[in-house]
Amino acid sequence: MRPPERWPLHPAPAATESLSSWLRRTAASYGMYSHQLLEHGLGHRELNDAELDLNPPPHLLDELAKRAGLDQRRVSAMTMAAWVPWLFDSLTPVPDTYETYVHQFSLLLPPGRRIVYAPRNWVPWLSTSGIRLGCRECLESGPTILLFWQLPLMASCPAHRRRLETYEGHPADYIRWATPADDQRELPESLIVLDRRTWQAITTGFVDLPGRSVHAGVWFRLLRTLLDELTTAQGRYGRQLEDVRRVWDHCGHPFRAGLHSWQPFETLHWTRQQQLLEAAAAAMEMIEDGSLTALGTSGHLLRPEPKAPISDGTPPGSLTGAAGAQKQPTLDELWNQVTTTLDTCIAAAKTDPVVAKHLFDFARCGCRSEESLRGLRDTFAELQIPLDFLSQTEGGRPFA
Repeated sequence: MRPPERWPLHPAPAATESLSSWLRRTAASYGMYSHQLLEHGLGHRELNDAELDLNPPPHLLDELAKRAGLDQRRVSAMTMAAWVPWLFDSLTPVPDTYETYVHQFSLLLPPGRRIVYAPRNWVPWLSTSGIRLGCRECLESGPTILLFWQLPLMASCPAHRRRLETYEGHPADYIRWATPADDQRELPESLIVLDRRTWQAITTGFVDLPGRSVHAGVWFRLLRTLLDELTTAQGRYGRQLEDVRRVWDHCGHPFRAGLHSWQPFETLHWTRQQQLLEAAAAAMEMIEDGSLTALGTSGHLLRPEPKAPISDGTPPGSLTGAAGAQKQPTLDELWNQVTTTLDTCIAAAKTDPVVAKHLFDFARCGCRSEESLRGLRDTFAELQIPLDFLSQTEGGRPFA
């Protein structure tokens, strides 16, 4: 006999719930385990939680959607595969993925300062530790497990403002927390802000930053970039070394989270991942309040836009004593103008050889050696500014 097309019992998926969690809750409605529901209800082989939540077979998603009376996209949204290309470029590791994802932007450090690593089989945010994370208060109210608790994207629950904790077991069956309920370190305000922004990216598709709103895909890559900058080898910081040390001192954790050699963020233990997320939160807070200078090309996104002056309606006229006493722009306002102008010049130089030549001539005024000139050429190459015009300028004086 053919099984019914629609299951009579099928709880609605919670917002951002994982597929394995929803399937477990559905199976529990019939007094079954999820692997039994897959086998006897759908005739499908057993899949573990990781396989269900990462990239399950499309035909399984179609069948689940039919049985639960859901849109196929709603079922697919409970898997990591649905977050390509916002959160992941691809779930299949490919060469140069790390450089593409982590070096597309720069915040603390100028472009080209960091070493470009190429870790094998790397996919952004997919942790290799296998630990289970969750919010104690969320799981006390029900056995719903969120998809994003499986990723080291956040260190706290934005709804309850408490840290995510590690546990063993499956909620509803049994759960054992790794730490006592009263053993909770205070959440820094900067971490609350950081996780609230990440949650906004997950739930709305954009993030409100001081400079402007950005797409969720930009936010995930900016955050991953900052985590990479905070674990960069000490010798690459240059004159910013003391600034970066201040970030770590501010959040009370060891420099580079105690790393002696570089490792991808995804392979670190959860303790170190938490420390890095707190350091990233502290760095963003310090950039926003002006106590830390961001030299990266995207640093302006974290600086508040200067307030535009509002005219009192007086028509412009000759300078008077009152007009001459107008408030001078602040250093932050001037710096914002500089970074905005530079970004505009770089964008124009990518398509206009004349602009590219003027920008190169201006930049090489500070070059005092052949080595520094080579460094300037490398920087232009990294910014994807064509260097075709160099054949016309090589005859001139190479150094100012």
